[in-house]
Amino acid sequence: MFSLLRRTVAEIGETTKKAINLDGLKGWQKEMPMFTLTSEHDLKQWAVGCDKDIGGFSEATLDLSEEGKGRFHGSLSLELPVNKEIRQSGYAAIRSKPKDQTAFGTPCWDTSLFRYLALHVKGDKRKYFVNIQTDGVVKTDLFQHRLFLRTPGQWETVMIPFRDFILTNNGTIQEDQIEMFRQKVKTVGFSIMDRQEGPFNLEIEWIKAMNTEFTEGDLDRIPPKEA
Repeated sequence: MFSLLRRTVAEIGETTKKAINLDGLKGWQKEMPMFTLTSEHDLKQWAVGCDKDIGGFSEATLDLSEEGKGRFHGSLSLELPVNKEIRQSGYAAIRSKPKDQTAFGTPCWDTSLFRYLALHVKGDKRKYFVNIQTDGVVKTDLFQHRLFLRTPGQWETVMIPFRDFILTNNGTIQEDQIEMFRQKVKTVGFSIMDRQEGPFNLEIEWIKAMNTEFTEGDLDRIPPKEA
């Protein structure tokens, strides 16, 4: 009870700080840092899972690389577990843990003033997805987008428009697509399920909500001329 009260007080303080600073009236902002994965403390804010959790044979780990960056790696196995009810295997995923709940609910990221989810990553040639969970009614809903890497094996910044994410539920694209509730982004994650056995490796340094100089959320803008 005390911890809930403490988190609620902290949330009130943060909300008050934003109101005093008039965050909503600041105008154009280039970026909003969301996550860094550069320390053991950072990694504790993430959860790791794979089909091994239900009897499968895949392996997945999140640790720090030699460069000191988050490294999501392991090996996928398509071998089915003994449980005959499970008919598909071979997946792994990580996601950020939701923030601690307060009396007002779960604190979320308000990304509505930004057009892109930006990710500084280095990966291999496997097929990964980026997943966003919002604080919606259906807890199993995920907004997903393929993580397209132009230069596998090298660091690059990938920018995905929030509006390009597709609503899915348990891996199935939903017929009735709805717009992402971007004021309430609860978690961000990565997954791999490309039906290929063998090792995978994806490194992540940071995740941000971002604009370019020509965007302000969903609005286009003309950058001010330099004096």
